[in-house]
Amino acid sequence: MFKKIITISLTLGLLLGITISQVSVVQNPVIEVQAKDKIKLNVTSKTLYKGKSLTLKVSGTNKKVTWSSDKTSVATVTSKGKVTAKKVGIAYIYAKVSGKTLKCKITVKNQKIVVIDAGHQAKGNNAKEPIGPGAKEKKAKVTTGTTGKWTKKKESEINLAVAKKLQTELVKRGYKVIMVRTKQNVNISNKQRADIANKAKADVFIRLHCDGSSNPKISGAHTIAPTSKNKYVSKNVKTSSQKLAKSIINSFCKNTKAKNRSVSYRDDMSGINWCKVPVTIIEMGFMSNKQEDKKLATSAYQTKCAIGIANGIDNYFKK
Repeated sequence: MFKKIITISLTLGLLLGITISQVSVVQNPVIEVQAKDKIKLNVTSKTLYKGKSLTLKVSGTNKKVTWSSDKTSVATVTSKGKVTAKKVGIAYIYAKVSGKTLKCKITVKNQKIVVIDAGHQAKGNNAKEPIGPGAKEKKAKVTTGTTGKWTKKKESEINLAVAKKLQTELVKRGYKVIMVRTKQNVNISNKQRADIANKAKADVFIRLHCDGSSNPKISGAHTIAPTSKNKYVSKNVKTSSQKLAKSIINSFCKNTKAKNRSVSYRDDMSGINWCKVPVTIIEMGFMSNKQEDKKLATSAYQTKCAIGIANGIDNYFKK
C-alpha cells in the first residue's frame, strides 16, 4: 500500500494571482504494525504452600487449552487449570493453545505453623503439676494473672485481645495459626498449652503475657527464654528459643516504642520446659504502670503489639 504525498508551494504575486512554483509527488511505503498477541496466562509465577491450590486461566482465546506439569510430584494441574501444591520444590505448569505454549513457575513451600497462647484464663487452677518432664518441683497448673491497677482489666483479657489480632496479622502474612484458646472460660494448664504446640509441630510457640510490679515506675517489655543449662528442653529448642526471644522483643519494642528490657533467661517456666518446639514468652508491658496499663487496654496499642510480634516472627525466619 502506498500513500501519495503532494507538496505544493505557492508564490503570491502582487495581488495579481497565485503562481504554482513547485509541485512534487513522493511515494512512501506505510509500515503495517501487527496487533500484539493477546493470548496470555493470568499468572506467570506463584509461590504456593503445600496443600494449597490456584486456578490458572488463559485469556485472549476461546480455543481448548491443554494443561501439563513438568513435575507432578511437586505440583499437579487439572484439565481446568487448577494447580495443587504437593511437595516442596519448583514445577512449571504449561498451557498449550492455538499453537502456543505458555508457562507458569510454581514454587512450593511448607507453610510455617505458629501456635499462639493467650496467657492465663478467666479463673486460675491452683492444682499442681511438675514444672518439666521428670521434675520434682511443682507449680500451679495456671494462674489468673495480674490486673490493671488503673483500668481494672484482667491480664487474661488483654492477652486474648492481642492474641486474636496477632492471629489475623499472621494469617494475612501466610502463616498457619493455631490458637491455644479463643475465649476466657477455659481450663488449660501450662503443660497442656505446651502439649498443643508440640502436637501441632509448631515452628514457633508464642506465649502472650503482661507484667506487674509493686513499683509503679517500672515499665517496658521483655521476653523469656530457657537458659543454655535448661535440663528439660533439647539443645536445639534452647538455641532456637533464645534466637526467637531476641527477635520478638526487638521488633516489638521498635513498633510499640516500649522500653526494651531485653531477654530474661529462666528455667522455672512450665510452659517453656514442656516444649519440644521453639518458644518464648513476651511480657508486653507492666499493668502496674499507669501509662502502660492504659495503653495496653486500647485496641490501637494492641494492634501495634500484634504487628511488632508478627514482625519479630518474620525476622526470626529470615535469619
